Amino acid sequence: MNIVQTNPCAACTIDQDCCTHLSGLRLTQIEFDRCFQQHADEIAVEREGPLFVVSQRDGAACPNWQGGGCAVYDVRPRECALFPHTLYVQQRGDEISVRVHSDTRCPLKAQLLGSGQAAEQLARQFAEEAFGKAARIRVGQETVWQLFRRRLRHLVNRLFDILLK
Repeated sequence: MNIVQTNPCAACTIDQDCCTHLSGLRLTQIEFDRCFQQHADEIAVEREGPLFVVSQRDGAACPNWQGGGCAVYDVRPRECALFPHTLYVQQRGDEISVRVHSDTRCPLKAQLLGSGQAAEQLARQFAEEAFGKAARIRVGQETVWQLFRRRLRHLVNRLFDILLK
């Protein structure tokens, strides 16, 4: 695959932090096989149901980040294509809730954010590929209350990690 040198993030003032510090990228099986399987020995892979959550073990760049560009840009995972929108996925019983949010530190967020409707459509495709088209899937924008709960859960998890070390 060709490395894409020119992408909308070229003017990033934080050196494409989303790509150069891979952490918590959610993937379907198909996306994992296409973009990350060949790098499985370089990355930490966790499973959340049918999803793959990949991070670099040492906080380094995405293994597809090569020569200042993305080697899989044309077929990149949906969560990468959505950025600076990101996904929050919860499964409760047989219902899948996918929330789209743009709570990121991307300095180009205002210029890069596409429409919420387009982001929700891509999120639905992601969920249907991961959980199956027959699954009960709800997709929507994250509410303020959901943002608060997500941040609180993250804070509590970090505190437990610190206390358990």
